[in-house]
Amino acid sequence: MYGLCFFRNFAISNIMFVKVNRVVHSCLLRMVMATVMLLLWAGGVCSQNIGTTAESDATAEIAGKGDSVYVAPDSSNFVKASILILEPMNKVYSVFGHSAFRMECPSAKLDYVFTFESDPGVSGFITFFAGKAKAAFVAVPTDRFLKDLMKERRGVKQYELELTHHEKQELWRYLDNDMMEGRHRKFNLLLNNCVSMTILKIHQASIDERLVWAPWQGSMLLNNGDLVRHNARRSAWAEFLFVTFLGTGYDDYYDQELRLCPEILVDELRRASFVNNETGEKRPVMTDAGQELLPEYKSLREYTVTPTVLFGALLLLVCLLTLAEWTLKWQRAARWMDCILFTLQSLLGLVLVYITFVSEIFGLLWNWYLIPINPLPLVLWLCFRKRKDFGKVYLLYTIVLVVFLVLTPFISQLDVAHQLITATMAVRCGSNYLSYRQNKR
Repeated sequence: MYGLCFFRNFAISNIMFVKVNRVVHSCLLRMVMATVMLLLWAGGVCSQNIGTTAESDATAEIAGKGDSVYVAPDSSNFVKASILILEPMNKVYSVFGHSAFRMECPSAKLDYVFTFESDPGVSGFITFFAGKAKAAFVAVPTDRFLKDLMKERRGVKQYELELTHHEKQELWRYLDNDMMEGRHRKFNLLLNNCVSMTILKIHQASIDERLVWAPWQGSMLLNNGDLVRHNARRSAWAEFLFVTFLGTGYDDYYDQELRLCPEILVDELRRASFVNNETGEKRPVMTDAGQELLPEYKSLREYTVTPTVLFGALLLLVCLLTLAEWTLKWQRAARWMDCILFTLQSLLGLVLVYITFVSEIFGLLWNWYLIPINPLPLVLWLCFRKRKDFGKVYLLYTIVLVVFLVLTPFISQLDVAHQLITATMAVRCGSNYLSYRQNKR
């Protein structure tokens, strides 16, 4: 859903990505060389033990199982494929955590993290919500990757995948190829994010078998909206933001792979199985209990000013100002408040319309918050503000907002924080209509 990983996470971090770019060019050549070595290895060129008499039986046994390379009992001369799970952070795009691949080949002294990244910084944040963000896998030496995360005080855990030796080769090859193509994928909360790309590469690397998920349990039984709230529970502002844009998809249940985020990915992979396409035989995808590469710093902080607190304070301020408008004749202050609220409502309405119907980062779904937050009042004001009966528009909009408030218990997407904004606009619209009636007399 993020699987909702901006709902599922946007990137590792701005600092991380800048440093990634500095090493990508040097990494490309090394990764191409690594691929060539692995291909040669598959033919037996790099396997030093194939020719020994003592191991010929083991080599034949492995070859009979479809692997072309002799592998030492501890697999020290071959590839190790693991998934890294990064600790969630406070920033909106990292509140769900992050997932990446770690590919190791000890005998060739290769150790890289393949991480799915998008544009960093403010520009990346804007292009993401504009539906224009591009992303791709980049390869970073693991020691450099961990060093940068240590500076950010971000925990990392590693979980080894139960892939065959050939599948590990295929996984590395697919990651190399994807990286060489550059940022060619449109970043999307549902289809192209760190978790969905992790799962895609596992699917691509699977040979003569398929990945099958276990029945849903725990938080996976929640609908989309409640699952988003659960996964974003560490940040009230991230929860507020994603619920704002989720729309009627709140009550839906997307496919399992679209609902996963880094936090629950490992548990679901442990419960999943590889199923042989011919025999139907099952084997585990992951059994590793996990290895802590960097400790969890639990650096997530609680926000004192949550959306509910902020918009509750705004409603209180507007109510007091409206009371002063009628009792103390503070019409000028009230007009300034109307100008600010109207400007914000118009700008946010344009953004919400664009994200809902153009950017497609959440899919083309109806959004209930388009009723109170939309650019229609701006259009009416620009076209009809000079008409004598324009004040009737305030009455119409007040009725719409009040009805919308009444619907709160019946529509899952609606919550207290958002409806405080609706109530604030209803107070000012009602006051403006009363002023219009008074002046008309």
